[in-house]
Amino acid sequence: MNTREGRLSGEGYGWYVVFVLCVCGVVAFIDRQIINLLVEYIKADLAVSDTQISLLQGFAFAVFYALVAIPLGRIADSTNRRLLITVGICAWTVAAICCGLAQTYAQLFFARMMVGVGEAVLTPAGFSLLADFFRPRRLARPVSVFTASSFFGSGIALMVGGYIINAIQAADGISLPFFGPLRLWQAVFIIGALPGIPAAIWFFLSVREPPRRSAPSSQQSSREYRRGFLEAIRYVGNNRRLFLSIYAGISFLAAAQFALGAWIPAYFIRTHGWSAGDIGYAQGFVFLVCATIGVVGGGWLTDAMQARGHRDANLKTSTFGGLLAMPFAVAIPLASDPMVAVSLLAPAVLFGAVPFGGGVAALPMVSPPQFRAQLVAFYLLVANILGQAGGPWLVAQFTDRVFADDAAVGWSLMIAVPILLAIGSLLTLSGWRPLRAQLADASA
Repeated sequence: MNTREGRLSGEGYGWYVVFVLCVCGVVAFIDRQIINLLVEYIKADLAVSDTQISLLQGFAFAVFYALVAIPLGRIADSTNRRLLITVGICAWTVAAICCGLAQTYAQLFFARMMVGVGEAVLTPAGFSLLADFFRPRRLARPVSVFTASSFFGSGIALMVGGYIINAIQAADGISLPFFGPLRLWQAVFIIGALPGIPAAIWFFLSVREPPRRSAPSSQQSSREYRRGFLEAIRYVGNNRRLFLSIYAGISFLAAAQFALGAWIPAYFIRTHGWSAGDIGYAQGFVFLVCATIGVVGGGWLTDAMQARGHRDANLKTSTFGGLLAMPFAVAIPLASDPMVAVSLLAPAVLFGAVPFGGGVAALPMVSPPQFRAQLVAFYLLVANILGQAGGPWLVAQFTDRVFADDAAVGWSLMIAVPILLAIGSLLTLSGWRPLRAQLADASA
C-alpha cells in the first residue's frame, strides 16, 4: 500500500468520513422526517385519514427505499461509492423539493417514493465505506456514530421544522414564481430540502474511495461467497437464525421508534393542544439529545463488552435496550401533564435507540466483504418495511379502525409501541448464541 492509499484508508481519515456521512445523514432525515410535524396541515388541505398519512410517513418512502437498496447495495459492492452517494444526495434533494410542489395526495405520494429511492444509497454504501476504513473489532463505534446521525437528524428535522413553521406563519405565507402562494406544508418541504445542495458538493469534493479490505475470516469464505445476489441469499440462508435475529429483531425495535417519531407530534397536538412549532422544539430536543446518547452509547457499550470477551454484545445491548424502553413507552399517554409526557419520552427514546449502535454494527462484522453492502441492503429492506412503514401504519390502524377516533392516538401508541418492543427484544435474544458462534469461527 503506498503512502497516499495508507492515508486515505487509515482510521484518522476514516473518522473524517464518518463526520461527513453523519452530516449527509442529518440532511437525509430532515427530508425524511419533517413530514411528521405536518400531519394536521396535510390532513386539513388534502382531506385524508391517519392511515393515508401513515402511508406517506412510511410506506411511500420506506418500501421503495428498501426495494432499490438491494440493487444499489450490489452496485456499491463493485463500483465507486463516493460517486454513488453523491448522485443519491442530488436525487433525494430534487424529490424533496417536488414534495413541496405537490398539489394532490397522489403527487405527494409519488414524490415521497422518489425521496426514498434517492436516500436508499446512503446506508449500504456508507456502511461499506466504513468497513474499509476500520478494523472489525473497532467498527461498532463508527457505525454507531453514523447510525446516530439518523436520530440526530430526526431531532434536527423536528426543531428546524418547528422553526420554519413559526417563521412562515409569522411571515403570512410564501410565494414562488410560476407556482404562486404555497401552503404551509409545501413551503416547509422545499425549505427543508435546500441543505442537500451543499451537502452533495461537500461529499463529492472531500471524500475519497478507500481500497477494499480482504475477507476478515478465511480464504475459503472468499472463494465460497463470490460477489452476486444469489450467493448473498445463500449466505443468509446458511445463517438464518443469526440473520433473523438481526434483520427482524432490530427491525421491530426500529418500528417502535418510528411509531413514536411519527405520531408523538399528533398526540401532543390533539391531546394537549400544543402547536406544531412547540412540539417540534420539544420532541426535536429529546431526539437530538437522548437518541444520540442512546445510539452512540450503545456502540461504545458494545465495544467495551466485546473487549471483555462478550462476543454476543451487539445483540445483548439491543435486547436490553428494547426491554428498558417498554415501561416508559407505556407511561407516556397516561400522563395528564404534557411536560411529564415529554420527560417520559426522553428515556423511552434513549433506551430505544441503543440497538441501533451496537446491534446494527453486527451486520458488517458477520458479512463477507464481497457482498457486505448487499447484506446491509437486505437489512434495509426488512427494517424499512417492518420499521418505517409498519410502525406508523400499526398506530394508525388502532386509531382509525379500533378506536375510530383521532383523539385516541395516545392509546394507540400505548398499545402498539410496547408490542413492537417486546417482539424485537425476544428476536434479538434468540440471536445471542449464533452470533457468539459466528464470531468465534471468524477469529479461529
